[in-house]
Amino acid sequence: MTRILCLHGWRTNSAFLERQMAQLKAKLGGAVEFSFMEGPISGMLAADDDVEQECMPPYFQWWEPLDGLAGQRSAVQHVADHIRAHGPFDALLGFSEGAACASAFVAALHAAGRGNAEARQELKAELADVIPPRLVICVCGIPPDEFRPGCFCLGRGSSSKVQRQVPVASIHVIGDSDSDRRGSEELAKEWYGATSQQANAAAGVILRHPHGHRFPLDCRPLADAIREAISKDIGPKANKTAAHTSVSVEHCTLPDPSRLAVAGC
Repeated sequence: MTRILCLHGWRTNSAFLERQMAQLKAKLGGAVEFSFMEGPISGMLAADDDVEQECMPPYFQWWEPLDGLAGQRSAVQHVADHIRAHGPFDALLGFSEGAACASAFVAALHAAGRGNAEARQELKAELADVIPPRLVICVCGIPPDEFRPGCFCLGRGSSSKVQRQVPVASIHVIGDSDSDRRGSEELAKEWYGATSQQANAAAGVILRHPHGHRFPLDCRPLADAIREAISKDIGPKANKTAAHTSVSVEHCTLPDPSRLAVAGC
């Protein structure tokens, strides 16, 4: 059975993310075991009113914006410790800041990302005992760089270039009405090399939906993409030379399963 570790958004918690993912979990059925973990920083302040109404505190985040790279490194070690204790996992799934943390973690395992090359190699050596996931699923993700605070609405972007892209298969869900759509596109393109025009060694799929900072109303395309990635990139006969593709998600006229899929950075 495929195991996926799920990382929640900014100032939410695992219970909230599990509610956000209810439709996706139902679509995938018993083929996938989903596991959830909390960020290392806890507090009583929720991301927004929807989170506060639906889930009890505490709420968690992965790093403090002003902590910069030190905060991100602490979050990476936090995820590594969890995987050492409860892993291995075939894939990571992150929503918003959780996607940033998942990307920072996988980048660290491969000495990829931004920053000093020597520092990246040192961190990779520290994590040498951690079995790396072979797939990363980013839903409304944001880039994990030191210039962008954890919550997407405060982001200032980054002027530094990614020195080495993450050599791992990836799926990126981008909301066309998301106020941080460009951040999600930057994460897909600059960190993973996933574009509609360019092929690369790792498989990267971009799924778009017409809504905002949320899981899609119809999770069937995402479920299908995960199934395909499992067969190609996680299965015993994984094909590591699949091309990057971009897919436009057409939503059926289905009732919104809940407003929970909207909230949380």
